[in-house]
Amino acid sequence: MKNSLFEKYKTSEVTNTRRVICTPGQFTRDHFFYIQEAGYLKSLQPHLSKRSGLKSYLFMIVLSGSGTVSYKDASPEKASAVSAMAGDCFFLDCSKEYTHISSENDSWELLWIHFYGPQAEGYYSYFCEHNDWHFRSRHLNELTASITRILELHEHRNDDTDIVVANEITHILTLISTSPKELERNDSELEIKLKNVTSYLDEHYTESISLDFLAEQFYISKYYLSREFKKEHGTTIIQYLLTKKITHAKELLRYSNSSIEDIAALCGIDDASYFNKVFKKLEGCTASEYRKRW
Repeated sequence: MKNSLFEKYKTSEVTNTRRVICTPGQFTRDHFFYIQEAGYLKSLQPHLSKRSGLKSYLFMIVLSGSGTVSYKDASPEKASAVSAMAGDCFFLDCSKEYTHISSENDSWELLWIHFYGPQAEGYYSYFCEHNDWHFRSRHLNELTASITRILELHEHRNDDTDIVVANEITHILTLISTSPKELERNDSELEIKLKNVTSYLDEHYTESISLDFLAEQFYISKYYLSREFKKEHGTTIIQYLLTKKITHAKELLRYSNSSIEDIAALCGIDDASYFNKVFKKLEGCTASEYRKRW
């Protein structure tokens, strides 16, 4: 398949199109998020778009109508093809193959940005740790407004356009990464348990807590709990606890005169040598060095 850049439609297939294609300077490429393409279209009839091998990320909103989106980078536990309808959002790595086609009897209206930048991969990785590539957002109006503003900024460029657009892209990524899912329904039993487990860990992190204990306490398989907790928080339960302990230790090192051994015990780590090992791994210095620096 020839990897020509981005979607191209015949005039007979779409109406009300609005599109900007950007070629930023080297400084912008090296330092900022930047748009490769942004656009809006209302389709007249079904059309198929299929792309892969692009050094680009795509954020797309379905404004009206319906269709199907397929994505080959989906992890095994997630769907690789989904039905899309008004209000659905998609965040894709375009180096992987993706396709989308509008419905025959309900052609859709789309708004999208193709973008890149030195931090793009990091934002995408963070997003994928916590969310699905297909989602609904409580911030749909704000996201739509940001993409519309990006279009307007490129249609009326000035000396500040690149940095203002970079800010809009960062705003979009922050919204979809920190609060991506529409939560109109009640929390599921699993979500409630995860919240309860997290609250317990936040309150009792200085105590000795095992996976077996949590599984028994909250009536959940420890293997299932471990997997779902990592999906929710992007880290393991053990690492979550250690991070809480070391954060508490840093406060004690800065604002108390307690010995390293006593601080380790106050954080729930009885072995001082293990405490120092964990502290250095997380902070890059020993507890004593941290105290001297701060």
